[in-house]
Amino acid sequence: MSGFDALLAHHASPEATQARALGLPTSRVESWKYVPTRTLSRTQWVPATPRSGSGFTLSGGHFSGLPDALRASEPTLTEAESERLSRLLSAHGFAATHGALESERLVVTIPKGADQSLALTRLANQAKEAGFATLVIRVSQNARLSLTEVYDEASVDESNLDSLMILVDIARDGQLVHTRCQTANERAHTFTCIDAHLAENAHYRTQTVDFGGKLARTDISVTLAGRGASTSLHGLAMTRGSQYHDTHLSVDHAVGETHSAMVFKTLVDEQGEATFNGRVLIQQDAQKSATEQSVSNLLLSDKGRINPKPELEIYADDVTASHGCTVGNLNQTELFYLRSRGLSETDARAFLQYAFAEEIVEAIDDATIAERVESRLLGVLQHGELIAELKESVDV
Repeated sequence: MSGFDALLAHHASPEATQARALGLPTSRVESWKYVPTRTLSRTQWVPATPRSGSGFTLSGGHFSGLPDALRASEPTLTEAESERLSRLLSAHGFAATHGALESERLVVTIPKGADQSLALTRLANQAKEAGFATLVIRVSQNARLSLTEVYDEASVDESNLDSLMILVDIARDGQLVHTRCQTANERAHTFTCIDAHLAENAHYRTQTVDFGGKLARTDISVTLAGRGASTSLHGLAMTRGSQYHDTHLSVDHAVGETHSAMVFKTLVDEQGEATFNGRVLIQQDAQKSATEQSVSNLLLSDKGRINPKPELEIYADDVTASHGCTVGNLNQTELFYLRSRGLSETDARAFLQYAFAEEIVEAIDDATIAERVESRLLGVLQHGELIAELKESVDV
């Protein structure tokens, strides 16, 4: 039993048949090895009821509020898009379930040469409700899209689920800056799968921050398919209580003269758990490519757990690559330095926790999102009010 069986029983599509046959992924599926799927399988999920909201929203698997100018004149997927989506939906049982239960598939087009901003709010589903939707984004040649994605923080009494799959196609010289601020309610099970394909000189930058949710999973895959294409993936996850955050980042350097940078930080407190898998593949023909990967994990409790798995796979011989991964507690030398400046040990620990995360926050392009993340960060870290005061009064 997957928890979705009653919903799947009402669908006779090949996707539903496949989802029933596969069931939910188990620990035998490497990418789901640590995911606590108990609630997914034990909850008898029901279709989500869309809620109304202002602006561009996703609620109950349905989109609303998209400006008419951004609606694709040709909403039918191209052959290449269909192949990519089929591959994603056949990856495992949950992906197949998404495909079978998807309520809406929306196609957005950013016209050639346009400079567009778009803000998406993901509204919370109600108790035991599950919503599934797919968003296809086409950034045309020499166009730029700034996409912000925020979450409704409304309290929900029981488990609720929201799954969004995003297919991104960035044409030659196009750009997409995607800023995500995940602050879902404490009983939310939120899933986001992003697959981006970049043409020549295209750029994809994502800044993702995860604070909320009972279970939050993010999969981001980027294929650098054109020369000069580049991607920058920056992220921060803060897990506490009994939260579980699961992040998978993957970059495929399919051709030469491409560049990628991956920087991700995780803080785990109390009995929280987090998994991070960052994979960079440089294929044989991707000569003169460059990649940088930095993964840092900070344990704030002896009961917390971090499962890091950085991967660097290189088949070309003319590349530039750097790679680093750390897991540990607060740095004792830095603690000593701050205490020598007059701070108590408690104050010094609080400030270092903040400083660890602040590097990611400062890199967020959208000032409103950065302020929201900053406020949330100070709210969840111990001694948050004290940290705010120290920021203004201590030069470190």
